[in-house]
Amino acid sequence: MEALGTALVWLIAAVLAVLAQHWAVRGVRTVMLAREPLSGEHTDSLVYHRSLWALDRADGWAVLGLVAASGVIAAAALQSSAWLLVPAELIWLGSIVWDLWTWERAAASVKFVSWRRGWQQSTRRVAVSELREVHVSERYPAGLPAWLPAALRPGSCSLTLVLREGKAVKLPRTGTLFGGEAAIEGFANFVRMQMDVVADNRRRAAAEKRAAKRQGMELPPVHPATRIDPQALPTLHAG
Repeated sequence: MEALGTALVWLIAAVLAVLAQHWAVRGVRTVMLAREPLSGEHTDSLVYHRSLWALDRADGWAVLGLVAASGVIAAAALQSSAWLLVPAELIWLGSIVWDLWTWERAAASVKFVSWRRGWQQSTRRVAVSELREVHVSERYPAGLPAWLPAALRPGSCSLTLVLREGKAVKLPRTGTLFGGEAAIEGFANFVRMQMDVVADNRRRAAAEKRAAKRQGMELPPVHPATRIDPQALPTLHAG
């Protein structure tokens, strides 16, 4: 029973360490995106991030493993040697640094779709007017039970943008757990809505251009005062 209690304490400590790391990173991300939006001068209407819960990603497993290990070591420190808290804290802080260093995120505004991978890499941006299609792709590990709800399947999903010239661009992949799939779908629907706005503006501009062209081809009506009455002209007689 004592061993079971110790294992339970370690498990709780690992879960608490993961949750604490998640909220700490989330807070830092919120502050950074508020200071430097991905969309530049435009407001980021929707944002999604790479999730550690995508179990088909090795980097996610690495961060989660470090965080869980820090929690277990901290629990062991409370039960035996307090000096173990030092490596536990260092590992926990290291997981935060690594998570932010490999941070992948994407943002959509009314004008642009922007994304960035890693800390030092530059932000890439595509105008909504240059997009032709938007696709959502999902990937799940093999062997999952069929009765498991889609919201609880530990897979990953990503967004693919197809440009007007046919080139496909893949945005950062995130996990499907804990609302990740809904976030991707909402992101894609927002981009599609902006694409519809651009298409409507193009159709309206084309219709106005055709109307202006037709008006330019039509002769202006003749005012009655400018009409010439042949009977009012003087008659010339041969001398």
